[in-house]
Amino acid sequence: MAADCIPTTTWTDSNGSWFVAGKWNNGVPNAGTSAYINNAGTANISSTGAAACNLTLGYDAVDSGTVSVNGGSLTVTNEVEVGAYGEGTLTITNQGNVTAGLLTIAALQNVSGSPSIGTVTVDGSTVTVTTRLDVGGDNGTPGGIALLSVTNSGTVSAANVHVYKSGTLTGNGTVTTTNGTTIEGTIEPSGGRLTIGGNLTFFGTAPLMESNVVPASADNVYVSNGAASLTGRLKVTMTGTFTPGTTYTLLHADNGLGNTKFSSVSITFPPGQGWSPVIIYDTNNVKLNLAATTGP
Repeated sequence: MAADCIPTTTWTDSNGSWFVAGKWNNGVPNAGTSAYINNAGTANISSTGAAACNLTLGYDAVDSGTVSVNGGSLTVTNEVEVGAYGEGTLTITNQGNVTAGLLTIAALQNVSGSPSIGTVTVDGSTVTVTTRLDVGGDNGTPGGIALLSVTNSGTVSAANVHVYKSGTLTGNGTVTTTNGTTIEGTIEPSGGRLTIGGNLTFFGTAPLMESNVVPASADNVYVSNGAASLTGRLKVTMTGTFTPGTTYTLLHADNGLGNTKFSSVSITFPPGQGWSPVIIYDTNNVKLNLAATTGP
């Protein structure tokens, strides 16, 4: 967690504009102020210029808070904490922009042992993190239940991204790092291609990559300008009527797979169509091939 900034201001309304002083107990936050939303309320940002030194959404176990950036901008000098011990939601839509020094999603386990909950949605928008982005933990310590969704040409950039065991990275946008993306939890492309800029590492035995395949296409992960180091599990769900002999790319890495493979594979598929699914590895790809069968 980032160091506290003084003074602080706390959101007091159920729903309203971030920029209205009367909705905070100590005025509108600025680059020198820590801002807290803990009352289940929502602060809306629909224009440029919103700022804070730190921003916490859902600090204690019983707290929750939401920020919605709709076409506006938010700059946080230090940390955005979306669910500290409680529950937090950060939604960025309509070409909105959020910049932060550090972003943690569901950072901590609360004192009762219940998980924090954090959700960040980047829909057709941009998030820029100067240092690290932790999904379901904080600086090496596992936390709560976290979701980072990047969709519709949305982009997220950070020095490094760590998806902890209780975290999920999903969508069809782009996540770019300078030091790599580490998956201990789940990566699930959804609605097309999820692009990872820089190295992608599946860490330990628990990581899970989920891919949905329909006759026309497959949700897939594309590692751009980086390598992929595989371990853990691959889960594929196939729906529809397929043609024997078809091959789908589930994961591609520009700089190769390094002779690594998923430790286990689970494929759910419709039977009786004259093919059997087979996972194939080559230098740069993990592919799903529908090998023709002669039996019923």
